[in-house]
Amino acid sequence: MKKNISLVILVLLSLGVFTAVQAQNKKKGKGKKPKTDQVAKDTTSTAPVKPVVTAPAPAPSDDNLLDSNHLLLDTLIADTTLSNDYTLENSRPVDGFYKQTMLKGAKPFAFPKVNKNNIKFYKRIWRDIDLTDSVNRIFATPGETLIQLIMDAIKTNRLIPYADEGFKSQLNYRKVMKIFTDSVIVATYDSVTGEQTGTKTVFNEFNADSVTKMEIKEDIFFDKTRGRVITQIIGLAPVRKIKSSTGEFIAEQHPFWLYFPQCRNLFAAKEVIDPQRDIYNESYDDLFIQRNFRTTIVKESNPADLRIKDKYPNDEAKQKKEAERIEREINNYKQKMWRY
Repeated sequence: MKKNISLVILVLLSLGVFTAVQAQNKKKGKGKKPKTDQVAKDTTSTAPVKPVVTAPAPAPSDDNLLDSNHLLLDTLIADTTLSNDYTLENSRPVDGFYKQTMLKGAKPFAFPKVNKNNIKFYKRIWRDIDLTDSVNRIFATPGETLIQLIMDAIKTNRLIPYADEGFKSQLNYRKVMKIFTDSVIVATYDSVTGEQTGTKTVFNEFNADSVTKMEIKEDIFFDKTRGRVITQIIGLAPVRKIKSSTGEFIAEQHPFWLYFPQCRNLFAAKEVIDPQRDIYNESYDDLFIQRNFRTTIVKESNPADLRIKDKYPNDEAKQKKEAERIEREINNYKQKMWRY
């Protein structure tokens, strides 16, 4: 009996040892793949195999790369053939975006109504706008001058010119041209006999370059309702130099005066452009109301109604000094209004 039990225990131990060895072998071989070279050696003959030598592939060129991959060949290669169905672009040329004015039909904004009982009148001033000044050249742009715009409006009865700065005597286009332009007397001849029959006055064509200045008349007053000093343009006049037959300067002339409130509708619809001063989409009315120009005082209201050059004839230094004094006095008046 004891021998049988010992035999069973021995058999069980042998089975346990065999099972452990099998499990150990499975863990070592798990995840390993057989090598192909080794399999090839086992399945093929033991004869030596000569290595196969292959030539290196040529470096791909740009043409081969494009041909093989078809990368944008149509867009990289220009088509030099002209299509038979080509049509001419016949739209109307436009010389720049800003040539198309945005102000056609524009209306000027209305000034606030002023109660005369609330006005403390201070001064009436006359100023010259020198069109030869670089700041004021926007008023004398070749082909689009302010004076040409005014003359065209007078010719078409859109502006009323006046003979005096008090706006009492009206003029028409013919009278303006007679005053404004130079005239010459020429002889008239008979068309049949060729004999002289008389003379007639011929007016030269209007020359916008003869206008070198624009003069403005303005009122400066304190409005108690708004609590501020107001500068309001009343009149506008071109200034031209009168010369003798020898070309010597004689005097300055105001061919006519314009009532500025009547000019605002015309000025508001005319666009002006000055790229160097960054002025776009503005009108002549904007320039005047914003006072975007440089001026020189030539007269202030006085009992004798004298201009500065009449007070100091032939002395430009004193004329300039007097103009600066009046300008300084106006600025001091504006500053003192808010002192407590």
